[in-house]
Amino acid sequence: MPSAVENIRGMVKTAVHYGLRLLPVDWCSAIGAMGGKTAPARYKKSDERARRVFRALRPEAADPVWLDAAMQRLWRNIGRTMAEYSIMDRLWHKGRIDAEGLEHVEAAKATGRPIIVVGLHLGNWELMGPALVFSGHPTSAIYLKPDNPFEHRIVINVRNRYGMGLVEPTSEGTRKALRILQKNQEIFGIYIDEFIRNRVHAPAFGRKLQITGNIAYTARLAQMTNALVIPSYCLRIGDAARFRVTFLPPLEMADTGDRDSDMLENIRRMDTVIEPLVKANLDQWYYVLDLELDDKTA
Repeated sequence: MPSAVENIRGMVKTAVHYGLRLLPVDWCSAIGAMGGKTAPARYKKSDERARRVFRALRPEAADPVWLDAAMQRLWRNIGRTMAEYSIMDRLWHKGRIDAEGLEHVEAAKATGRPIIVVGLHLGNWELMGPALVFSGHPTSAIYLKPDNPFEHRIVINVRNRYGMGLVEPTSEGTRKALRILQKNQEIFGIYIDEFIRNRVHAPAFGRKLQITGNIAYTARLAQMTNALVIPSYCLRIGDAARFRVTFLPPLEMADTGDRDSDMLENIRRMDTVIEPLVKANLDQWYYVLDLELDDKTA
């Protein structure tokens, strides 16, 4: 049962969500960018953590001016993304999303095999769903159910507006994911760079690969269903509500018959693809705020 404080917080978030929804796209997004200006002070530890990651992964970050500009872009992107959650279903129809690589999705569907599209928290990461659904590819995806019932209703309403199916990361959710892949009537989506149990599991960035998290879950599902795995990512184009969602060719998954060895190899193959994408676009990656590079194990 939510506390009175949680109820008040939920009602405020609901009012803000629907208030932003009344605005034109550019106004809504710009309000989010303005909120990003105060974020470093409000989330000081996250800002400091991200700066450490930049210095470790990007040599340009040795220049304080470059690093400050990159962090400003990061916070403005996150602020815009949070505000744009209210208008996600409108972005496709307003011509704000360019989708590249959909031919890879079409070719994968033509094989008759199930499809798992794996996403990253880059740009406005939520737009993988609208890009697929509005391109004629029914999709269901894993989502983390918010504890606050007001926030949960927002999540459901946002997905319902553009027709995305929802799968919770539970044992029943796993059974539902398997049914989706076995029936092969829609695509199954999952983000493989999630922050869970105080750890960003992927990309590894030199840390030991772990057989936990969504990246490992994806490897298991692919093994069990013979699914094709298509990496996908979104980038914001400039400092505006414009985006490019890219779908890459399916990854070739190892299938030697050794389940444990194959799973670790398939995790490695996915990590090999996503790591350079994230590294090149750290200023648009949400989980740079949570990544601890000295975390060698789970």
